[in-house]
Amino acid sequence: MKPLMVITDTLVKIPPRIDSREAVRAIILHDGLILLMYSEKDQMYGTPGGGIILNESKLDTLYRELLEEVGAKSVKILEYAGYTEEIRESRSLEGKVLKIISYYYVVDVLHFISSSLEEHEEEMGLVPTWTTIDTAIAQNLKILESYNDARINFYSTQTEMLKYIKSRFGL
Repeated sequence: MKPLMVITDTLVKIPPRIDSREAVRAIILHDGLILLMYSEKDQMYGTPGGGIILNESKLDTLYRELLEEVGAKSVKILEYAGYTEEIRESRSLEGKVLKIISYYYVVDVLHFISSSLEEHEEEMGLVPTWTTIDTAIAQNLKILESYNDARINFYSTQTEMLKYIKSRFGL
């Protein structure tokens, strides 16, 4: 299967060897809304999910991340939507260029409980938020346009993915 999109930041120096990071992310839709993680610090939206840890399957990562971030106690996987590839600077390892592969699943959350964010997520002020996809895209674009840095970042990619989700699901 080909990636949904490949994004390469041509403004960073790409080394001959690049470390890879894999992540799993969720697309959660209900009544014309999408459940996203809103960062109060960055004032932008992204899909819930996170990195795969050693010896963890993609689905185990998905269940763990959804429980942590949105309090999803019971999840039904509706479909595998595809994956994206990005080559850009790491958010947490300044100056380090990574290849990030994100696997996307369309899911339905059958039961919610309280979320339990990790420390770095709390520092970002992450809040699970039901919103319209147009609101999320407009907010992300507004903040991204105010940046004085043209390099690609997590939210650049997330905004492109939100545009894809809008088109794919007719939102």
